[in-house]
Amino acid sequence: MSLRVLEDVCIGCGACDFSCPTGALTKTDSFLGLFVIDPFTCNDCGVCVPKCPEQAIVTDPAWPVCGGHGCPLTSKRLADVECAFWQDRCPSCGTTMWRHANEASDDGWACPHCGWHMKVACPRTRQLNVS
Repeated sequence: MSLRVLEDVCIGCGACDFSCPTGALTKTDSFLGLFVIDPFTCNDCGVCVPKCPEQAIVTDPAWPVCGGHGCPLTSKRLADVECAFWQDRCPSCGTTMWRHANEASDDGWACPHCGWHMKVACPRTRQLNVS
């Protein structure tokens, strides 16, 4: 389960936004300036959760957890692969890019579907056309 902000609890203080290392939290256009989490940018680190004074950040069962149950990168077979955590996406299919950990250069990123022709990818890819 990923994270989401409870709109009826959020007070718009911004404590979560300042703590987010990926910039996944953004202020809505509402008058109160409430926050929402972009599930494609959030890497489920949880740093924002204790920062919220209202406990408005909760798990969202609609989204799989990055690096958790259901993530193919937790298998031993893909132990040397790292994820871009949706910071870099495939221009063709939209999924997050992966690279082998020993290829630390920026040009080592590739799409697991289009570039590596794998049958596995980030489980959040299934949500691209749903949300």
